This record gives sequence, C-alpha cells and structure tokens, in this order.
Amino acid sequence: MTRKISVTLALVLLLTFFLVTPASAEKSYYAERFDVQIDLQADGSAIVTETVEFRFSGDPFTFAFREVSAAETDGVTFLDASMDGIPMPLGTGAGQVEVEAGNRLKVTWHFPPTSDAMRVFTVRYRVEGVVRKGDADTLIWRAVPESHDYSISNSTIILTYPPQATLLEVPTLNRDFETVSRDGRIILTASGLGPDEDMILTARFSPNSLTQSAPLWQTRQEQSKAATERSLPFGFGAGILTLILGGLGFLTYTRANARELNVSPVISNANPPSDLPSAIVGKLTGQYNNFMGVIFDLAQRGVLEIHEEKGFWGTKRHVLVRTGDVAALKPFERVLLDALFKSGETEINMSEIGTRLATKHKQFDALLEGELVQRGWLDLERKQKKGWLTAAGILTMFLSIIVGCVGLTSGGVIVSSNPDWLILFAVLTGIGAGLFFLSIPVLIYAGTYSVLTPSGEEQSVRWKGFAEYLSQVSKGREPAIRPDYFEKYLGYAAVFGLGAGWAKYFQKLGNVPLPVWFHAMAGSDGDFGAMVAVMSASDSVGADAGGGGGGGASGGGSSGAG
Repeated sequence: MTRKISVTLALVLLLTFFLVTPASAEKSYYAERFDVQIDLQADGSAIVTETVEFRFSGDPFTFAFREVSAAETDGVTFLDASMDGIPMPLGTGAGQVEVEAGNRLKVTWHFPPTSDAMRVFTVRYRVEGVVRKGDADTLIWRAVPESHDYSISNSTIILTYPPQATLLEVPTLNRDFETVSRDGRIILTASGLGPDEDMILTARFSPNSLTQSAPLWQTRQEQSKAATERSLPFGFGAGILTLILGGLGFLTYTRANARELNVSPVISNANPPSDLPSAIVGKLTGQYNNFMGVIFDLAQRGVLEIHEEKGFWGTKRHVLVRTGDVAALKPFERVLLDALFKSGETEINMSEIGTRLATKHKQFDALLEGELVQRGWLDLERKQKKGWLTAAGILTMFLSIIVGCVGLTSGGVIVSSNPDWLILFAVLTGIGAGLFFLSIPVLIYAGTYSVLTPSGEEQSVRWKGFAEYLSQVSKGREPAIRPDYFEKYLGYAAVFGLGAGWAKYFQKLGNVPLPVWFHAMAGSDGDFGAMVAVMSASDSVGADAGGGGGGGASGGGSSGAG
C-alpha cells in the first residue's frame, strides 16, 4: 500500500514538473521606473532624456526599443543612447544601438541574452517645434507612450525651461500625481501605470515667453483648417448643384418617357384569364420560378414523372424521370429538358435542377421573351431603354465613388503643400456625393420601368389577380374548392412561388388524390405529405435558380523589449 502511494506521489510530482516548468520559463518583464527629463530651449525646441529600468525574468531578452512619434512636432532627432550608464555605438550587434529615423524615431538597444536581471536604458533626442502658440505658449508632451505591453511601477517627469519663460500655472499630468519645484525644475511623480497607459504632461507659459513664432506643423494645421472652412461651401454648393441639374434632367427624361395606361388595379380572380402556359405567365408577371411551371406542365402531359425514393440515413429523395415523347414540345420546353437531362440520361435528382439550369437559364428566358413578343406583350424598345437606365444608374454610382474618393484622398495630400487646391477637391467630393444620391432614384426608376406593352400590362394585371386568388386559397381564406383544382392549377402555383402553401392547403382539405405522374415510395400508401415535400423543394429550387496624431499631444509612440 505504501509503495503504491509512493509511486503515485512520484508520478504527480513528475507531471507537476512538466506542467510548471514551461510556465516558469516564460519571459516577462516590467519597468521599475520610467523617468523623463524635458529641457525646453529658447527656440521652442526641447531636449528629451528618457531612462527606463527594466526587470527581466524567465527566458533571455536580447533587445529593448523605444519608438518616438514625430506627430505634432517639426521633427525628432536622435542624439545618443546608453545602457547601464555606458554609451552605445551605432550598429545592430550586441552592445550597439540601432537607430531608424523618419516620421517615427525608433531606437533599439541590442545586448547579450539577459535573464533574471535588471538593465537601465537611456536615450536622448531633440524635438523641434514642440511649443504651441495660442493664448499661451503651451507644451503638451506624451512623456510615457500610449503603447507598451509592460507595467510601470514609478515615473518621474522633470521639466526645465529658460529663465525668460514664465509659468502661468503648475504643470499637470493626465493622472494622479505629486509635484515639487526644486532648483528651477518642476518635478512630477506618478506610480502604478498599467500596460498601454500613457502619461501626458501639460505646461502653460506666458505668451511669447518661450518662442515668438508658431511651429511649422501648427501653422500648417491652422492653414489646413482655414482651407477646409473656405472649401466646404464650394463642396456643398457643387453637391447641391449636381443634384439640382441632374434631378432636372432625370425628371425631364421620366416625363418624356411617361405613358398613360388605362389598366385596372389587381383584383383577386378565381378564374385564370386564359389557358396560357404557366411559364409564360411567370415571365409576363415577373416571376423567377417559371421553369417549375414547365416541369409540372410536362408532367401533366405525360412527358415527365416524379418518383419518391429512399435516400441515405432514412431520408427521402425525389427523382425527375423523362418518359414521354418530346416531338410536340415548344422551344422553351425543349431547351429546359436539354438543360436538365444530359445525353442518354432519363432521370435526375430534383435537387440538381437549379445547378443544371444555370448553364441555359439565359436561353430559356430569351425564348420566353420571344413568346411575349409574338403575343404583342413585350416592347423590345422599352427593354433596351431599361437596360440603358440600369447601366446609367450603376455607372453613375461607380463614377460618384471614384470622384468622391479622389476628392477626399487627394485633398488631404494636397492641402499640406498648397491649401488653395483644397477647393478643387472639395468641389470634386461634392460632385461625387451629388452623383451618388442621384444614382439611387435612377436605379429605382430602372427597376420599376416596365418593358410590357399596354396590352401586356393589362394581361399582367389579370394574371396577378389570379395569383392573388391562389395565394388566398393557400392561406385558407377562400371557400373550399374542388379537389381536382390542385393539379389543374399546380403549375401556376409553382410559378408564383406558392407551391408549398398550395400543397399544404389540399393536404389539410383531405381526400385529394395524388397526380398520376407522381409515384410515392412503396409503403407510404400515397401519403399526400410526399407531395408537400416536393412542392416545398420546388419553391426553394426555384429561388436558387432564379436569383442570379496621438490624441492631441506631441510625442508618444511605443516601447518594449524582447
């Protein structure tokens, strides 16, 4: 018993060793202190000295870095750097400091692998144009950067300034702090900074006591603001003028192309207006399930059958079977069959209908349009105009986006060098916005622009009235109708996307025989629920196939080690 306990204890200790050792080996670090001395110069610049004391633990560290943002300054220049009080030469090897100048000054200290030790890193740099002009000469400096993944135990900020400068008030930090004045220096201290917590120093001096002129970045900023204020009226004016002129042109066009139609409103009608094939009815009324109407029409004529079969894992699948003679088919019916059945095929899974129709969908639609043209219901000239209107709306919207983007992006670049050019780009932006808003009614108008002739409109309204009747029947809102109407109007119900509701209504009605072309699976006793499943699938297949600066402070940046 004792031996078993000893073995178990040994295993637990061994497991604990493997689990704990990697965690303890992970590297971590924090800053014991992050001290900054800011020495303001008489020309409005500042010499900044930063000293960070890192405590490293775990796996070795080989570098530390400080990235100083030049935002809202006239530039940052590296002076020197040291580690543990020893100056470091420029380079990328251990014991050297790497400097990358630019919009951000990046200083990287390289050192031999260091674990469980303390190192002190110092960098000194000069910042031009750090004093802002206004009702006071103001220094706003992010002494501790906003991006650092380590905590800081203590931070001391020391501010010195020329004798002629006069402080208006005690400098402040953006967090709790203590301050003392000693030997002409202002000393501010804070503690307990978490990762990514910055510290911003604000000091206000009497006007013109530090510098007589505003820094270049502030001058440009004010010029940019003034140029923006001057250009806004031009931008708004250009946008409004574009809307007015474009709107007048659009209104003139719509009036010139308007037509007066004496068409009755859609009224529910229990009788179909004629014996028109359901697919042509669908095309006439703007439906997307037209091919399902063809399938059910062909089934009623003995060309197709639907068989219910057993699928995987107890499911059921429905197979479309080609059985009859195709000699008397209409062109659009023949194209549909050619799309559904490959050479030599006599049956397909109904779930494949949408995929197979995709290749000949345009040809199928074109033949249906031809049927409408022959009957004098489709105006090819209006169809062409509808295409042009749609293209014009899309092109206008696309052009507006391009013009607007050019105005916005280029304006920001140009204003820094020549603010007067901003007016031009504001005008471009305004025109772009005006064109965008103008394109919306154009696209809406194109979408509602009818391609039907007056007689086609009249026929469409009549058939929509019949569709409304079928919809009401499907919802059980019409008096009971004869059971044989289920198959008689099945193709129309499918075309209007009412297949599932139509079948469910007759299932609830009861005593409705299944069509002779529908073969339920053996043992189902002719359950009408199988027909409901087919019609639900037809609705979904039809839908698938038919849809074709640093927060206002100078400085900042990031700091870290690795």
